[in-house]
Amino acid sequence: MIIRGATLLDLDTLRPREGTDVRIAGGRVAEVGPGLAPMTGAPPAAGPHEQSIDARGMYLIPGLVNTHAHVAMTLLRGAAEDVNEAQWFDEHVWVYERNLEPEDVYVGTLLGAAEMLLGGVTWVADHYFAMDRAWQAYREAGLRADLAWASFGVGEGWEARLEQALAFAAEYRGRDPRLAVSLGPHSAHLCPPAILRRMAREAAEKDLRLHLHVAETGEQVEDSVAERGLTPVEGLDEAGVLHPGTLLAHAYYATDEDLALIVARGCGVAHCAKTYLKFGDVHDFLPRALQAGVAVGLGTDGPASNNTLSILEAARCAALLAKSSWDDATAAPLAAVLPLLAAGGRLLGEPGYGRIEAGSLADLVLIDPATPNMQPAQNPFADLLYSAGERNVHTVIVDGKVVVEAGMLLTVDLPGLYAEARRRVGRLTRKAPGGPMQRYRPPGV
Repeated sequence: MIIRGATLLDLDTLRPREGTDVRIAGGRVAEVGPGLAPMTGAPPAAGPHEQSIDARGMYLIPGLVNTHAHVAMTLLRGAAEDVNEAQWFDEHVWVYERNLEPEDVYVGTLLGAAEMLLGGVTWVADHYFAMDRAWQAYREAGLRADLAWASFGVGEGWEARLEQALAFAAEYRGRDPRLAVSLGPHSAHLCPPAILRRMAREAAEKDLRLHLHVAETGEQVEDSVAERGLTPVEGLDEAGVLHPGTLLAHAYYATDEDLALIVARGCGVAHCAKTYLKFGDVHDFLPRALQAGVAVGLGTDGPASNNTLSILEAARCAALLAKSSWDDATAAPLAAVLPLLAAGGRLLGEPGYGRIEAGSLADLVLIDPATPNMQPAQNPFADLLYSAGERNVHTVIVDGKVVVEAGMLLTVDLPGLYAEARRRVGRLTRKAPGGPMQRYRPPGV
């Protein structure tokens, strides 16, 4: 495949390269440059030797990465609105999730994968339940994914959930080069130190990544310090969880000392700005983290708290939240935020992700600026961060294969999927007996 005549937007240098051709072979970028010669050799009998995509007038960017999501929660979109965090968990989400069936996860993940692909997302780090069914959904949709089966260390039935998660990791790791597996202890506050230590050992022995929540709210930090004399991040370090490759969701209330520790241990952080904004929680994590040198990626969190799986929207919210938290329009400038669109790939183990160069994975997106919201195109980088929407996503390529063409998803039957998702919502959002499956502030973890 060859992409011809695109304007390549380098998200690291903020320099456009007009008239760029990109040749793709074997799932990777083979050549980048102007006026690449056609491949030589006789075409195969079945068809043309090299597919050509006319990208004149379009922007070419690396695939966007959603570094933290609970994708199957698409089925809970809109089910817990205008509530605080405690109400969101204890009165809604953790009540509804008692009703969750494995096939709900398949359907919800397929719906989320479709949404992400149409929004230019090529890779997601998904942290949820029944990940064997999510794995199948990602395989069908054509999205790159890192799957962590969420497991608790307290509450009803946590032992069985933990064993399920470990069995999934053992069975599914390495099955598909596009689908990685991580271990997903839920959080620093719902997994006691002994469970965290066990998960850290399992991850080290099996060469797996860890993906978990930490310091999402100020209350979690206060509770941890009161109970243990340690911040949640310090508690993870004591349990052996912090090491290169560990992905920390949120760390929103990490102290400056915590941020230095995260950098020293080589961990990455998924920043989910829209969720914080929806809960009315304005805090200055991002500008402090960037100053400290933390490896940050963008996440959406789940559609029950964010309502979309859009990384373009997540980037926009991150920039505006940072500016608001410091009351400073110069905080989180374009040059700091735009690289985060694809930085999650590096957090997930692909050092060259986010750069379009020979050898990099062929996860690419063509943005069509020929819409009123992107004109008169004075600054394509500002337009990408503050103006672009899903309607501007023209072509999406994952692993060298076109999965979105002219804004149309090629891999999923959307009308049938919508009907199946609607069919499941009534049962899923009933108030299940027995109360929530966990508690927002569990006693003495």
